[in-house]
Amino acid sequence: MATPYRIRIVTGSMKDAGTDAHVFLTAEGTNGSCTWNNLDDKNDKDDFEKGDVNTIDVSANYDLGDIKRITIGHDNKNGHAGWFVSSVSITNVATGKMWTFLTNRWLAKDEADRKLYATFTPSSVTQVTDYRITIFTGEAANGAGTDATVYLRAFGTNGSFYLSDFNDPNDSDDCEAGEVNSVTYTCGLDIGDIGRITIGHNNAKKDAAWFVDGVKIQNLRTGKVWSFPVYSWLAKDKVGAQLEKTVYAGKDMPHYSYLVQYPENRENGWSEEMNGVCHDDSNWYFTQNGNIWKFPVDHDLKLSCGGEDPSRKIYKYHYGYHLGDIDCYNKILFVPVTKNGRPYIVAFDTDNIHKPLAVNEMKLPNGCYFDDIGWLAINPNNGLLFTSNGYILKNNPIYVYSIDFNAIRAGRGDFLKIYTQVNLLDEEGDEFVERECMQGGCFDKSNNLHLCNGYYKNEHSNRKGGITVYEIPELSYNPNKVNYARIRARSNQSHHFRFQFNTYGEEPEGITYWDLDNGKSPNIKGQLHAIMLDNAGRGDDDFYFKHYRKI
Repeated sequence: MATPYRIRIVTGSMKDAGTDAHVFLTAEGTNGSCTWNNLDDKNDKDDFEKGDVNTIDVSANYDLGDIKRITIGHDNKNGHAGWFVSSVSITNVATGKMWTFLTNRWLAKDEADRKLYATFTPSSVTQVTDYRITIFTGEAANGAGTDATVYLRAFGTNGSFYLSDFNDPNDSDDCEAGEVNSVTYTCGLDIGDIGRITIGHNNAKKDAAWFVDGVKIQNLRTGKVWSFPVYSWLAKDKVGAQLEKTVYAGKDMPHYSYLVQYPENRENGWSEEMNGVCHDDSNWYFTQNGNIWKFPVDHDLKLSCGGEDPSRKIYKYHYGYHLGDIDCYNKILFVPVTKNGRPYIVAFDTDNIHKPLAVNEMKLPNGCYFDDIGWLAINPNNGLLFTSNGYILKNNPIYVYSIDFNAIRAGRGDFLKIYTQVNLLDEEGDEFVERECMQGGCFDKSNNLHLCNGYYKNEHSNRKGGITVYEIPELSYNPNKVNYARIRARSNQSHHFRFQFNTYGEEPEGITYWDLDNGKSPNIKGQLHAIMLDNAGRGDDDFYFKHYRKI
């Protein structure tokens, strides 16, 4: 009777470690042996490449018994044949027993002993540990990426490991500005809880200076993840003049990968002059051309809708005027309104959006009015409301307000009280960041403020328009104090965290943070969701809803 086996092979992460040759493996057990030729991972079109972890299901005519040794090799054919094998494991699927072989050697005509095959006995380590190492290169300035050789040491409670040459097998020019790169590293032991890392480079090649946002390490066997925020230059010609840095495990980093647009290029009956988006536990809320819309989360946002339909739990209220990007907190919907040149924030009950509860006229600490008000965002951790004029400048910061819910319920117009102020700095903390044409804002659950800005009539580069993420520091009550928040991530026109829009009619709008990987919203996944409108052409504006997953 045939016995099923599962072979797992890890290819090294160093340069040229992968092979295009045909791989074979012979397993010798107490009951006999079996050779499998042309091993092929059905889930990987180009297997055994640098950093790959490949799984192959095979079978033998009988149970081989206790596997005492294996021989693994290749036929040296095709363009690139040399191969570095990190580890091999074989599992008897019927019994669940596994044998692990720590190979860690070249099988190549031009490396080491120049052999194309080698024989190994089972390791005394019953189970190797694979780590997924992800490095986030920042976009602090032009030239933030590096061409030098990157290395990393990780220190855990049970030991350490050293990766001498970080090289993403899926990126021929890794560690460039804005990139997110990963490798898999096989370790002969589980090093336990990882408390610190040292990351650096050898300063070789012309473009060696490197701005690192941070590192994540995941134990692929247990699933545990450690985050190491760096946010520093590793360069001889920058402040500090350091080529390596030791960093302790800390706060998770707000980096994202673009998923898809859905809906995309839709005129769905409520896309004209769409401005804002937010949510509660069960519903979407949108502002559009003076209207407030409420849709249940299971409503397909691609579908056309001409008006309110209580039978489908779709509600619409026409308030009028210009409504900006909104937010929801404590069952109250907060809407920024510009009415006849005067800015207001209007509060609605989420259970009944047809009647305003209270209206707060917005004034600056000096008693002057806001010029306009296009967005607001509420930190879910403390209930503080953030907003600004249409332009965030050094002398025109973000204003933070506390919310008096008793005043809202009483219908009073003074439910917002200035709490403090926040200004924005770049990644290095030495220059102010200006945001023109503010369109949207939202918070995640880790005090990170996400801002969306840009306008279809203005030209915006990667560094001036789209989405930027800021880590908000601990705030205390002081209406006249200006606090400072640094950029922790920014979108671009390419790479993982991309927000693509042109200046021929496309315009960023509102943004919200909602974990929808549970599948409850049709065709929408991810955590960060941002509106883009296309104002060009005839008919209503075209609705694009961009979705991002936190990495």
